[in-house]
Amino acid sequence: MSDSGGPGDFYRVLGVKYTATQEEIEEAYHKLARELHPDMTGDDEVSTARYMAVNEAYQTLSRPAKREDYNQSIGLEISLEDAQGEPRVKKTVKADETTPAQDMRLLDAKLLRSMREAKSLCRKGSYWEATRKLQKFLKTHPDHPGLRRSLARAAAGRKSYHEAVNHMKVVCKVEYHNPDNFVELAGIYVEAGQLMLAQKALGEAFGWNAEHAGALQLQKRIRELRDGQKPPLQKFISRIGRVLTGKG
Repeated sequence: MSDSGGPGDFYRVLGVKYTATQEEIEEAYHKLARELHPDMTGDDEVSTARYMAVNEAYQTLSRPAKREDYNQSIGLEISLEDAQGEPRVKKTVKADETTPAQDMRLLDAKLLRSMREAKSLCRKGSYWEATRKLQKFLKTHPDHPGLRRSLARAAAGRKSYHEAVNHMKVVCKVEYHNPDNFVELAGIYVEAGQLMLAQKALGEAFGWNAEHAGALQLQKRIRELRDGQKPPLQKFISRIGRVLTGKG
């Protein structure tokens, strides 16, 4: 890895070379995402900050157009004639100026702080205030999973389920490998009374982890809700069917 980049350099965040292939970037991202996920680190603030940085770096470097723009923003020039196959980095920024990458790191820090504050506001039931605090970051971090997840929870607290679903769909698209996201999406659907869509979202979660405790619990809840909507005779037949198939 070249030493030219700054401490917040996206390539450094993922631990890959400037000349890394898309496959190498994917591999590095998934490895770090598994290690730093809040489920593994217990919501440790330092690990959570790194997890957010890893996602931000991946969202840029995994998309050729965004990666090219980013390379230009940090003065990166790929030179195939370089003996080590490493890029040359030109820094033309004056001492009293900040680079786009530095500006983004400052913005990331503000986002992390606002997300913590929004979480506290949601605990107090101040869902609208939490939403207002976070919405301003959508322009700069439209695909940020942590931001979208926080906005989804605030929207669900306001019972704006359509809005909450849209935010969680972005999370599920970005972190498609994490079954927790699909379970949370399914939970929103359940709150909205959309049991069929909830079951579909759970199917995605089970595709990644067939024994996911949260998914199994929510599936049981969906079954109970569906039974509650059936007439008495149909409930009895469904119950007998589950007993006979060992699913009771």
